[in-house]
Amino acid sequence: MITLDDSLLINRGSERNCYRHPSDTLSCIKVIGQYTRRTNTRIQRELKYLKKYKQPPNKLELIPDFHGKIDTNLGLGYIFQLITDFDGTISLSLSDYLKENGTNDIIYQKIVVIYHAFLKSNAVVSDLHPGNLLLQRHNPKDFNLIMIDGFGNSDFIKICDYSAYFQKKKLVRKFQRLLTNMNLPTTDIQ
Repeated sequence: MITLDDSLLINRGSERNCYRHPSDTLSCIKVIGQYTRRTNTRIQRELKYLKKYKQPPNKLELIPDFHGKIDTNLGLGYIFQLITDFDGTISLSLSDYLKENGTNDIIYQKIVVIYHAFLKSNAVVSDLHPGNLLLQRHNPKDFNLIMIDGFGNSDFIKICDYSAYFQKKKLVRKFQRLLTNMNLPTTDIQ
């Protein structure tokens, strides 16, 4: 059993809390903070789509790897790849970056890159917002956006999983909404 406490806390989400793994610097552990039936459904969906989106030939590199489950003093934990920058610090969320720096053309271009990666991998997003995206810096001037949560299909009838046409329509709608909410153009999302 792994012991977690507030000294390892990375972030509190609306349903889950994320902690640094105490003995693995490359991993984090997500633990349910507020259990609801919906939370369990979301976790199972996330794990299903992680498995699907991490397999060749269309392996999606812009989501974290899942390393299994583990018992913790706070309940069942889910071990994921910890997204860190080149200097070892935990990557900043896009929402935190925007609070300090606002939007710019580079952010816009990186969002377009993610859109095309999801499109190429036949992947769907369910909850696309700046809090679910991290800026993983490769050096002081270059970064990728990594989606840490909110991917997969949350529709009751999962037609997007089987139809490229509907999958693309859903991606266009989600990414255009994100860009519109950030006051960025949507011209490259089509």
